[in-house]
Amino acid sequence: MAVNIKDVAREAGVSIATVSRVINGSNKVKEETRIKVLRVIKKLGYKPMPSLCKTSNLNYTVGVLVPNLVGDHYNEMVMAIEDYVSSEGFELIVSIPKMLPESEKYVLDQFFKRKIDGVILCELYTGETYLKPFLRSGIPIVALDYNIEDISCDSVNLNNKQGAFLAMEHLYENGHRKILYIKGPKVSPASIEREKGILKFLKKHNEVDVFYSEIEGYEPEIGYEAVLRHLKKYGKNFTAIFAVNDWSATGALRALFEKGINVPEDISLIGFDDAPYSKYIVPPLTTIRQPRWEMGKTAAQLLIERIHNRGSNIPKNVILQPELVIRKSVKNISNHK
Repeated sequence: MAVNIKDVAREAGVSIATVSRVINGSNKVKEETRIKVLRVIKKLGYKPMPSLCKTSNLNYTVGVLVPNLVGDHYNEMVMAIEDYVSSEGFELIVSIPKMLPESEKYVLDQFFKRKIDGVILCELYTGETYLKPFLRSGIPIVALDYNIEDISCDSVNLNNKQGAFLAMEHLYENGHRKILYIKGPKVSPASIEREKGILKFLKKHNEVDVFYSEIEGYEPEIGYEAVLRHLKKYGKNFTAIFAVNDWSATGALRALFEKGINVPEDISLIGFDDAPYSKYIVPPLTTIRQPRWEMGKTAAQLLIERIHNRGSNIPKNVILQPELVIRKSVKNISNHK
């Protein structure tokens, strides 16, 4: 027999109206009462609304919010999430607000109104205030490739700082002391952490000069334009380029080619991501691998554990480690006797 709202109210010793307020994330419920009602909801397995797909036999729906599906980064994570949640009998809804705050607000509002069972967030530009209704009503949230500082929830991230440090160390070990860094967006948490990794490296090797690109972004055109601008303004005053990701590295490679500069004979190049195409470009790109499939799968596992109320109530912060992938785009210019 299906559990209804009356059963929850009876078990929790509160009114139906109180249960309804908890379900809808109202802040007009005492915290003690809210926790008690949420515990009863989980204990009885009560679902306020059926799944969005009325004709489906699936019981649960997971929402994923990603800023875009351009390139390979989020694509692979979403595929991993879909692969895992579908194996567990869950449905998946993917929304792409394109880093527009108003679109994010609308998506989150729709997720909440439709009583989605859990949410995976990959970056959020609208502010964390809009997550509070989910937390008040007990809807679990997992932050993927994104740090939420003021809200306690599970998270899965790459150690971007260490990844950038590994890239810089590899260039250093190959004799490079003057490096052009193609920056990522200043609003991107991953980009911010990678710059921290460079600063960590410079504290250890203060004899190295790092030139930061005048423009920033993850796209090939950013890498292309960044290199052309630097060459025009300063000339070839660097021996290596570290690009914030493989995509911008491809743009840098094109710009160097157009200027008659060969990689790695004249300039070395290292990327970040280990995108599927990085081993096939000429020369094959040395890069920092991040395990995107594992990141997506881990986020899905954590979310489903929360939905089923398994494990500890303490938020888990899973940090996966990057890996240096050495190919052919970095030349050793050390002086050998």
